Amino acid sequence: MSTTIYPPPAIPLPPRHRAAREEVLAAVLDPTRLPAAPAVALQVVTAASRPDCEPSEIVTLLALDSALCGKLLRAVNSCIYGLKQPISSVARAVHVIGLNTVRSLALGLSIPAVKFGRGTEAAMREYWMTSVGGAIIARELAILVRRANPDDDLVAGLLRDLGELLLRQMYADTWAKHVEYYGDRLIEDPCAAELESFGIDHADITAEILQQWKLPPDIVEPIRYHHQPALAAPGGKVHHNRAELLQFANYLVQLDTVAQNPELLNRVLNTAKDRFHLPRQALVAFLQSVAPKIEAFAAVLNQDIGQCPNYAAVLAAGAAELVNLTVETSRNRMSGPSSATRANGSSASATGTRPNESTRLRPKPPTAPPSRTPAPAGGAGPVEFRPEFAKNMPAGGCKLGDYELQSILGRGAMGIVFKAFEPSLARFVAIKMLAPELASAPVARQRFAREARVAASIQHENVVGIHAVRELNGIPYLAMEYVNGSCLETRVEQHGSMPVLLALSAARQIASGLAAAHAKQIIHRDIKPANILIEDESGRAKITDFGLARVIDDAKVTADGTLIGTPFFMAPETVQGRGADTRSDLFGLGGVMYHMVTGRVPFPGQTVAAVFNAVCTKDPEAPRRLRPTVPDWLEDMILRLLQKDPTARYPDAASVAAILGECC
Repeated sequence: MSTTIYPPPAIPLPPRHRAAREEVLAAVLDPTRLPAAPAVALQVVTAASRPDCEPSEIVTLLALDSALCGKLLRAVNSCIYGLKQPISSVARAVHVIGLNTVRSLALGLSIPAVKFGRGTEAAMREYWMTSVGGAIIARELAILVRRANPDDDLVAGLLRDLGELLLRQMYADTWAKHVEYYGDRLIEDPCAAELESFGIDHADITAEILQQWKLPPDIVEPIRYHHQPALAAPGGKVHHNRAELLQFANYLVQLDTVAQNPELLNRVLNTAKDRFHLPRQALVAFLQSVAPKIEAFAAVLNQDIGQCPNYAAVLAAGAAELVNLTVETSRNRMSGPSSATRANGSSASATGTRPNESTRLRPKPPTAPPSRTPAPAGGAGPVEFRPEFAKNMPAGGCKLGDYELQSILGRGAMGIVFKAFEPSLARFVAIKMLAPELASAPVARQRFAREARVAASIQHENVVGIHAVRELNGIPYLAMEYVNGSCLETRVEQHGSMPVLLALSAARQIASGLAAAHAKQIIHRDIKPANILIEDESGRAKITDFGLARVIDDAKVTADGTLIGTPFFMAPETVQGRGADTRSDLFGLGGVMYHMVTGRVPFPGQTVAAVFNAVCTKDPEAPRRLRPTVPDWLEDMILRLLQKDPTARYPDAASVAAILGECC
């Protein structure tokens, strides 16, 4: 058995594949569909590649993109580079890490800004999960074996699968059939399978895109052959070594899947030992060491990829499978499945046969985008909304004015939130409706209407936008921006405390949104994890539910002593009925930050009375006692935001946002 995972060179494409390749490539690279290249980053790449390039020229170019500058500084100051002293300026970063590293980082950090078409949300999340991990693993492997320009390996790792995104976007139906047909073969030999289905593979598409972006051949060609490194040999040692490193990194980042194939796992382990001097235990230690860097880099890119897998457990499970490999099972795997297996209905690919020309999954580019509106059953339109639908939504949805309600997203004390589709603008929206049982109460209707006016006046990227305010049959409702993601409360419940850099990024955005609201004399009064939404694709944080907000000079809302807010995150002055101001929102922000970095609430209690007592009289447990990796300065910031005395907190949200902006 071969000790490496690298296959022999492939045979030249037959004529039918060459024709299909040109057809698909022309469709995918259509300028109207192709994502735009990151302009400033490509200028940096071009300039830094010149022998006479001066650092000042790169600094000037980077200054054209403030967001890129911020990401660059966050990356340089992260655990990826392990600098002893923080760097506070781009000029200093260029001096310390060098032009080549800045060139590579500028390109890699710009990729999240590349916009892909509709329908790629799920594909984007999968892309970032494998690309961020593969990029960091590739860089660390390059450092381990002392290869030149390891940050070029990082960039190549990030870019290597862009072509798959475009295939999935343009040929969604064919891609689904492709995955179902080939199944487990895709982890070991994806390019051969894609050639059968599409006449071209995703690595080839990626290379063609990067050529159009005028990236250097040292990045383009290894990506083209990273699933078949032997084919990169004619391009020289640099191309071949980078291609094989990318392939190995690709297997490591998908190790949980690789471990389910004992033969493939065996080849991966042999490659680790033979090519990268990593016997099994050393490989486990290596992967454990890079896991925090993967999370840190994901945070810099604002991509929530969740926790890294437990590589040690995955490898241990795979090693156990290796023990079970016998001569007989190896012979069976080499000769194909038994007749009994075939009789049980395995697919054609499992029996060793391949699709012929007549059954091949040939993609046909759509002449128009498919409708995103579900077709009503039996050709009839959806039924009109009725109050009872607020509790039991019909299976096929219902119609509310100009909107088609599809599902219930959540319920609150005053209303229900639906996911809906607006056909006239071909977009999804969130519909917030006052609970029908409350709609007859004038006070409730007035408060709901005031919520709409307040929220609609705030225009900021970190605040959920309001599209329209309507009323139907005496029930008021508003149409809001639909955020495809989840709230912070759910994320912490599912994944535990967040990576520090990711928490800092979210906190900065929340503070920026609050600053925009406070500038309009609006306080939220219920800042809590459940009211912070995080977009899946962009990682952007958005404040929602201004249902408890009030204009600062409006004293009417709480004149009757109504309790407004959520106990765990309420400021002491609100609990004690002394009135709230903008600093009360800062207390809520401190509670949210505490929750993000520790996974706990700052003032726990079994009853509301116990929570209120803790909020007013007790200090929260120091975050570093619960999580020692929390930086000292961040602990100080959180505890200052949670001070009982409003005057001891930060003066305003803008100040908090500015401090966090310097750190993340």
